[in-house]
Amino acid sequence: MTRVALLACVVSATAFAAAAPANKFVTESQCPSDLGRGVKSRRVFCDIAAATDPAKGDVVRIPPHTGASTLRFDLHNRFAVAGKTLPFARATALVAVLNANSGAVIERAAVMGELRAELDLFDRIVGTGPGGTKTIAPGRAEPVTLKIPAAVTAISIVGVRVEVTTKAGTEVFSSPGRPVAIVSNLRLEYTPSAVGK
Repeated sequence: MTRVALLACVVSATAFAAAAPANKFVTESQCPSDLGRGVKSRRVFCDIAAATDPAKGDVVRIPPHTGASTLRFDLHNRFAVAGKTLPFARATALVAVLNANSGAVIERAAVMGELRAELDLFDRIVGTGPGGTKTIAPGRAEPVTLKIPAAVTAISIVGVRVEVTTKAGTEVFSSPGRPVAIVSNLRLEYTPSAVGK
């Protein structure tokens, strides 16, 4: 290959790389029940309730894009706390990621954890309860990563059910509106559509 041809290939490859759109991120969502910010992490925590209607979930809209998107978030069990009092609890929560337009289930995710000591909590949430915090706190984080099909333009995270074990026994809750889990650190990565598409 001549020097001129090689230079042309390099220029062409550089132009192609420059034209390829860089991935972008969406970090904002429409949370129906914002729990507030963490005392230490400063994260915003969203309460996820059992529902089949996408409008009742934590909704993320995906800007015009090409190819599949990647959804990431941390899923937490939802524990009742009162100041330094930490009653034993074990919880297994199941949530679903829906196509926000059709209501179809894209994928499900679960988190299981126990509450025995302060270390079992991810954070406390700023509030008006004992010690200036809320009486609900997120358990340890379970990282979730899901692929969202290219045709989907909005997703919704809704609760499915939660199984809770305390000293009084075990109960399963799945009635609509019942808080199931907590979501934080939500971000969605996508590739913008090419200009003019």
